[in-house]
Amino acid sequence: MTATKNHMVHARRSLFAGLEVCQVAGLELKPEAPGAQFDDDLWDLSGLAGAPKYLARFRLRWDFSIIVDPVWRVVAKELVLSLLAPTDERVAVLPDSFRTPKAISGMYDTVQHLANWLNWLSADGVRTLTDVGQEHCDRYLALVTPRVRGDGNRSPATVINHIVPVQYLAMYRELFTHDAYAPAFQPWGGRTAADVTGWKPSQGNKVGPVPDHVLQPMLSAALWIVETIGPHVAEEIERNDARMAAKPTMIQGHNLTDQEKYRFSAHIGNYVRNGVPLPRMARKDSARRVSANGWSPSDPLLEVHLDHLIREGANQRVMNEEQRAFFRPLLEDAVAKVGVQDIIGRQAAMVQRADKAGTVPCMLPLDHDQLRHLGRVVQHACMLITSTVSGMRASELAELTEDSCLPPTPACSGAMRYRLASRVIKGQEFGGLPEEWVVIEEAWKAVALGAQIARRSGALHGAVFGMQLLNTSQVYRNFRDWVNGPEGARLGLTSIPDGPVNARMLRRTLSMALAYRPGGMIAAKIHLKHVQVATTEGYAHRPGGAQGIFLAEVGEQETEHHMELTAAAFRDFQAGIMPSGPGARDVIATFTHVDAALKDHPAGEPKTMDSDRQLVNLLRHQAQYLHVGTANYCWFMDPHKALCLKIAGTEITADSKPMAGLCDSSRCPQATHHPCHRPVWADNAQKTKVFLGSIPRGHKDARDRVRADLDRTVRVLEEIDAAAGTGTSKEQ
Repeated sequence: MTATKNHMVHARRSLFAGLEVCQVAGLELKPEAPGAQFDDDLWDLSGLAGAPKYLARFRLRWDFSIIVDPVWRVVAKELVLSLLAPTDERVAVLPDSFRTPKAISGMYDTVQHLANWLNWLSADGVRTLTDVGQEHCDRYLALVTPRVRGDGNRSPATVINHIVPVQYLAMYRELFTHDAYAPAFQPWGGRTAADVTGWKPSQGNKVGPVPDHVLQPMLSAALWIVETIGPHVAEEIERNDARMAAKPTMIQGHNLTDQEKYRFSAHIGNYVRNGVPLPRMARKDSARRVSANGWSPSDPLLEVHLDHLIREGANQRVMNEEQRAFFRPLLEDAVAKVGVQDIIGRQAAMVQRADKAGTVPCMLPLDHDQLRHLGRVVQHACMLITSTVSGMRASELAELTEDSCLPPTPACSGAMRYRLASRVIKGQEFGGLPEEWVVIEEAWKAVALGAQIARRSGALHGAVFGMQLLNTSQVYRNFRDWVNGPEGARLGLTSIPDGPVNARMLRRTLSMALAYRPGGMIAAKIHLKHVQVATTEGYAHRPGGAQGIFLAEVGEQETEHHMELTAAAFRDFQAGIMPSGPGARDVIATFTHVDAALKDHPAGEPKTMDSDRQLVNLLRHQAQYLHVGTANYCWFMDPHKALCLKIAGTEITADSKPMAGLCDSSRCPQATHHPCHRPVWADNAQKTKVFLGSIPRGHKDARDRVRADLDRTVRVLEEIDAAAGTGTSKEQ
C-alpha cells in the first residue's frame, strides 16, 4: 500500500518544473553567470549579483543530490524555492507560509539539515513522508541534540537549526507534489522550535569587551606595524611584483656560448668578490627538488636559486641540467664562501624598534611566499585598527574595496574629515546598501595601506582584506602569533596575552569606552573624543545609517553605565559615605527620598518587583542627568545653574549640554565629588606641589596663582575625606 501510494504521488509534476530558480525568487545574476534550473540537483547561485563578500562561494552552491531518495529530493527543492519566493503566486496562497524571504546566507545550512532529516528517515525504513509520526521526530531530536563538553548540558540554540526544517515540511505540505506529511500531522504538536528545545533569546547585548590587558598591546602593535613597517612592506611587494612581471621577457633556454659562459662565471665571481650571498629559492621549491626531482637533501646547491642566477648572468629564463653540471664546481665554491640568502629585503630600510631600543631592518631577507605572508600580517593590523576605532562590523569590513578611501574633505573646525565607503549588510536585503563612515585619520590610513597591498594581489578580488581575512577571530590569532613570535621580538613589540578577540568584541569595546570615558584614550595616540566627533559627524551626515545605529548602542551603554554609577553612589550613601562638593546637598536630599521610598512597604503588602528593580526605577530620574567627569559627577538638571555655560558665555537653552573643558567642580552648584574621584585630586595635588616648588621665589604672582589652585585641590580632598568619614586630608 505504501509503495503504491508513493508511486501515485510521484506521478504528479512539480509546480516549479522547468523554471529558472533566480527568476522565481526575484534574484539578479551577473551577466556571465549561468544560473540554476529547478530540475537541476545542483543549484549554483555563486553568480548572484551583489553577493556579500563575507559569504563564501560554496555557501551559494546547494547540492540536493546528497538526499538519497530522489522523490524527497524534489520535495526539498520545492521547499527551498518556496522559502526564497514567498510572494510567488504558488506560495503566497499557503496559510502557514512565511511572508518574507529567508536569508540566502543561511540556505546552505537549511539544505544540509533538511538532507540529514530525510536521509535519517530513509535509513530508519520510512518510505513516504505520510508515515512520519511524532515518534520519529522525538527520536531524531534525541539524536541531533548535542551535549556541551564537561557538564552534559544541552545546547538548544544548536538544536533549533536541526529541527526547523522538520517543521518547514509541515508548513508547506500543500505545495508538495511528490510526497508530504499526513494532513493532520504537526511535528511536536505545532509547538515552536524554541519551545521544543527550551531555547530562550538572550536579553540585551551579551558580547563582552576585549580586556584592556589584551587590547592595549594588540592595538599598539597594530599601530606601530601600520605606521612604521607597513609602507616599506607595501613598496617591497610592488618591487617584487615588478621583478616577477619581467620574467617573460627572458630567453626560454639555449646552449650558452663560450662568451655567455664566461659572462656567467664573472657574474658569480662578483657575488664572491663583494661578499654577497647567492639567492635562495623559496622553501617549497627546494622541498620539491627533493620530493619530485630526486635531489639529495645534502646537495650544496639545493637552496640556490639557479634560475635567478642564469637570468641575471646570461639572460636565460631557466638553467637546464647540462648547464647545472657544467657550473656546479663554480657554484659550490661560491656557496662555500658566501652562502645563500633570500633575495627580497636585502636592502631593507632601518627603523626604530617599537620599544625604542635601537634600530633594526624593517624586514629580514625573505622569499616570495614569506613576503606575501608579511603583507597579510600588515593587512591584519590594518583590519584590527579599523575595527577597533570605527566600530564597523565584520561584514562591513569585508565590503571595503580599493576605492573605499574617499578623498579627505575640510571640516568646519579646520581639521580634515576622513570617510570610508562600504556597504551595510546586516538587516538589509541581499547585497546590502551603500554606506559611508566618518572615521579618524588612523582608520583611514589603515584602510588605504590595506588597499595598496590588496591592489597587488588579484586573489583578493578588489576587497581590501580579502576572503581569507573575514574570520576576525582567526585574523587576530594569526596576528597575535606573529607579534609573539621571533619577528615580533626582533622588532621590539610587546607580547599579546591569550584571550579571544573578534569584530563584535572590538565594536563592544569601543561603544563601552565612548560611554564610560568619552574624554579618555583607547590607545597611546588615539583620543576617544576624536572618535566620538567622527562618529557623530557620520551620524549627522546620514542619520539613519550605520553610525547612527552604533551611536544608539553607545547611548544604551551610557544610560546603563550612568544607572550603575548612580546606584553605587546611593549604596555609598546608605553606608554613610556621603558625596561632597557644591551639589552634594541636592543629591543627598534625593537619596534620602529614595531611601525612604524603599523602606515604605507596609507589612504584608506584596512586592511586585525585587529591590534592585525598584531601586532602578527610583533612581532612573536622577541618573538621566548624570554626566561623568574625570574628577567629578555633574548632575545637569538645570542648565541655568551650570557654571561652565556661564563661563563660556553661550546662550543657555533647555537642550544645552555641559562643557567639561570649562568645568570648575569646586564651585559649580551641580557638581559632586565621590571617593572614586579622590585619586585624581590627590594626584593633582602632588603634581601642583612639585610645580609650585619649581617656581622661583621672585615670581610672586605665579606662585600665588599656583598656591590658590593647590589650596582648592586640598579643600576638595578634605571635603571628600570628611564626607566619607575617613578623616582630614594630609595632602598639604
